[in-house]
Amino acid sequence: MLVAGASPATAGAPTGIFIWYPDQATAPSSAGCEALVQRVRPSREKAEAWLWGRAPFGSEMEYYLFVSDNRMEPTYAAEGDYDTGALRLGQTIGDTTAFELTPDDHPAVTIAGSITAPAGSAVVTVTLRDVPTTNGRSNRTTYFCRFDDAGTET
Repeated sequence: MLVAGASPATAGAPTGIFIWYPDQATAPSSAGCEALVQRVRPSREKAEAWLWGRAPFGSEMEYYLFVSDNRMEPTYAAEGDYDTGALRLGQTIGDTTAFELTPDDHPAVTIAGSITAPAGSAVVTVTLRDVPTTNGRSNRTTYFCRFDDAGTET
């Protein structure tokens, strides 16, 4: 079961639900993530509503990333994108866990990537490598924040 924040699944790999950090120009600080969480008050209930296309009225645009030991699913992916699919977590070295993602919409493609989640930091960085685009292949780095939700089960 997915849990908000992060919990170990495979060799220290971060799994759970993470909220998308809205300023993707640079990596957020842990304090920036904590401010976002205070302002938005993310929860498992809100994240699941966004996942199923039922955005709560009155909330700001929130996006989430669900990561389990075998699946990655963001609430912001469009049809044909490379962000959603079967996940194979690899070895965790330090704060970084390698993975391979087989996108649902591109089952013949395997995207290598990594999740970096330093202990003691609210920041989670996800990098997809060599993602096909109309201009060739490129790396895609996205920043997320951990959050606690008292209503989730472990």
